[in-house]
Amino acid sequence: MKANIKIISIFIVMTATLAGGKTTAQRVTSPCPEVLINEKYDHVPLRQYRAMGWDTAVTCENRRIMLSAEPYIPVQYFTGNYIVESIPYNPPDTTFYLNYNPSTDANNPLKKKLNITNDDDWAPNYVNIAYPFYFFGIRKTKFLLGDNGILTFASPAGYNGGGECPYTSTTPLPWPSAVPNSPSCDPSLMRDAIYGVYEDTYTGSNGAYMSGNQGIYYGVIDNYPCRKIICSWNQIPVFSDASNRQSYQIVCYEGSNIIEVHVKRRGCCPSTNGGKGLIGIQNATGQSQVHGDGVDPVTNMWVSNKYVVDGSPAAFAAPGWNPLMATSGTDVNNVAFRFTPEGITMKSYFWYRIFDDGRDSVVLGQDQNDTNGYFVPMTDNGDHPTLTQAWVRPTVPSRYVMELRFQNASGDWYFLKDTIFVGVDTAADLNLSLPGAQAANGKRRDICQGENATANLSYPGTQEAQSIRWTVKRIINGQSVILPTSMYGVGGGNQSLTLLPDPRFDTLPTNKIDTIVIQASVTFVSGCSNFDTAMVRIFPNFDTTVIDGICQGQTYHWNPAEGVNLNFTENTDPEIAKVTLQSLPGCDSVVHLALTVFDVSLTIDDTLDCKPIVWKNGRTYYETNTATANTDTIVLQNRYGCDSIVRLNFTIHPLTARLQSSLDHFTLDQLDVELTDISTGGDSRRWVFPTASEQTGATAYYTIPANLDEADIKLIAHSPYGCVDSTHIVIPLQKETFWIPNAFTPDNPTGNNLFSTISTQTVNQEMYIYNRMGALVFHCEGVDCAWDGRDNNGNPCPQGSYVYVIRYTNAFEPNLTRVRKGAVTLIR
Repeated sequence: MKANIKIISIFIVMTATLAGGKTTAQRVTSPCPEVLINEKYDHVPLRQYRAMGWDTAVTCENRRIMLSAEPYIPVQYFTGNYIVESIPYNPPDTTFYLNYNPSTDANNPLKKKLNITNDDDWAPNYVNIAYPFYFFGIRKTKFLLGDNGILTFASPAGYNGGGECPYTSTTPLPWPSAVPNSPSCDPSLMRDAIYGVYEDTYTGSNGAYMSGNQGIYYGVIDNYPCRKIICSWNQIPVFSDASNRQSYQIVCYEGSNIIEVHVKRRGCCPSTNGGKGLIGIQNATGQSQVHGDGVDPVTNMWVSNKYVVDGSPAAFAAPGWNPLMATSGTDVNNVAFRFTPEGITMKSYFWYRIFDDGRDSVVLGQDQNDTNGYFVPMTDNGDHPTLTQAWVRPTVPSRYVMELRFQNASGDWYFLKDTIFVGVDTAADLNLSLPGAQAANGKRRDICQGENATANLSYPGTQEAQSIRWTVKRIINGQSVILPTSMYGVGGGNQSLTLLPDPRFDTLPTNKIDTIVIQASVTFVSGCSNFDTAMVRIFPNFDTTVIDGICQGQTYHWNPAEGVNLNFTENTDPEIAKVTLQSLPGCDSVVHLALTVFDVSLTIDDTLDCKPIVWKNGRTYYETNTATANTDTIVLQNRYGCDSIVRLNFTIHPLTARLQSSLDHFTLDQLDVELTDISTGGDSRRWVFPTASEQTGATAYYTIPANLDEADIKLIAHSPYGCVDSTHIVIPLQKETFWIPNAFTPDNPTGNNLFSTISTQTVNQEMYIYNRMGALVFHCEGVDCAWDGRDNNGNPCPQGSYVYVIRYTNAFEPNLTRVRKGAVTLIR
């Protein structure tokens, strides 16, 4: 018990020293190198966004969003310590035999059942490690398994494809050379090893106790950058107790060099070595650890000779599992332990915005605040992995990638990426209509008093409303009255409001048209809002009077309705001067005639216009001489034929169409333009685009199709006095072509034997080719540079997949370096 406490104390002190005084070491939740992007927060419920394939979205309320990436990478320089911790039992191979099938997996080098047929024996062959793995800071290339729960990287003395594997121990870790009471057989067999669980098990002579899936297995599962060596002892009996079966598993992780031991079942047998069992790791010497090439901790410089980490422990054990701490008679099920190497890490981050339409990716710069976004690098903060954040403000749905680049202890490059899709929800489309409306756009309906009327509101199903408010205004006798309404539930994408019949409209005047103006205002969950209006005119059965006049001594001819022709004088009886008519929607009404006899009158000709006019006196009036118009008079006959004096009162309101554009040219990276009506004297306008689409807002937005060379956009402005003026702008689209093949055959004499780009407007280019291990095999510069399938030394490269990185500039933006990345297949 005291020996184990001492080892734990050493571990804690060194962890505090290496971590700069911290009392706890950095913990990781995953043993694999990884980078994960999460949205820092969600602005709105994501139900409809998830259905569209978006991870999150920017909205009208929040035009930008913070993305957070949490990368974890392994140590690149081992400083002599392992973090030993208990973890949840979760073995990567839950079967403990890798689903091994003798008929199909017998020749599979990545999945084997070991042929260990004798007690206390080593496997007949070493197993080569398929990826860089570092144990106590030194790279290992092969390992050997023994039937007593041992994985060793050393060469056991006398090993010749078999031999006796140690099976018992009376001293705790570490086991240095020449120590009395060290494990039986040669103690050197026990060093440079992983124990999980080290105890005396028994396969029986010629495997007598093994059947079915019982046995010892190893295999490599999963893919770069987190391949895993799995070594499992499945249902192996304890020596002298064939019914007491043991199942445990050792896992060695690529990249992180983490070791895990998962114990499914360990049944204690007190009659075998006192029931002791060991879970732990030990270096090759039992002394302070020796390291190979790396960064010297004293000089902080790279050295190519070996050095020693002074005072570093030679071994680490799981708490309670160093042999002298084992409790006899205790069975253990479903426990696991992790051994994490401590050290220094170096890494770099890159944020990209990528496009689905083939445009080049955009690299986000530090503190680059625009619609492409910018990232905020953050440093390690103690007990947590490094975080880096990116603020993004896309105007169209966009994919963002965070790439983590690092080298492991041997210099092997790793490139890890994660992607998040940020949608854009800034639409606020809705439509208010009146069933049975006479207007073509469904916004106006004329009805007679007593008829029913309903207003319908609709908006696309992709939008989700948060609130809907109706406003109903009654206009009668020149006065407006807003009638009380309530906020309706959001429901689906359609709502209805019953307008008539309604007791608030029952009492109407006899000779006026009653108008109801309806407005629906919608606020969406995205923060966007919009409104739409409609109008209902209610025609009563009115009794009205037509006022007219004649000159003294004249006869008046009235024809208020088809088939009616009456003659009146100033002495006509008013009861006779009336007729029943129908209004526009077909409502019956009574029209009376009020006739006035005129002699001489003075009238004012009040005129408003947006252009010069020629008045009755033959003079042309412009904006500059309206003062003269206010004093001009003319004597002429009035509309009843009587001599009258007419005075002109004229005001001019000119109209000039002008527009403003946010771009002077399009590019393939910028296809959207914002246009603003800056006309003078106008109150409405119409935008006409090359695609025959139109808009009427003061601000218009247009996206040019990539197949056009230019966009001719026209603005037609209207004034309230009937004037029309127009202007237009031509915005060119600057294009380039850059094509990269995905495969080539360097040995093909008939063609396709070079890997090169096809482009237009390219003025400079650099090409880098890397193999699957991340090593650079070829580099060239120049617009016409190409790869012939050979490395920089002229040697043919083997068939397979290679990664390319191409940097280039074009004539349109010669100061901007673009980067294209991908994979190409070399076929021989």
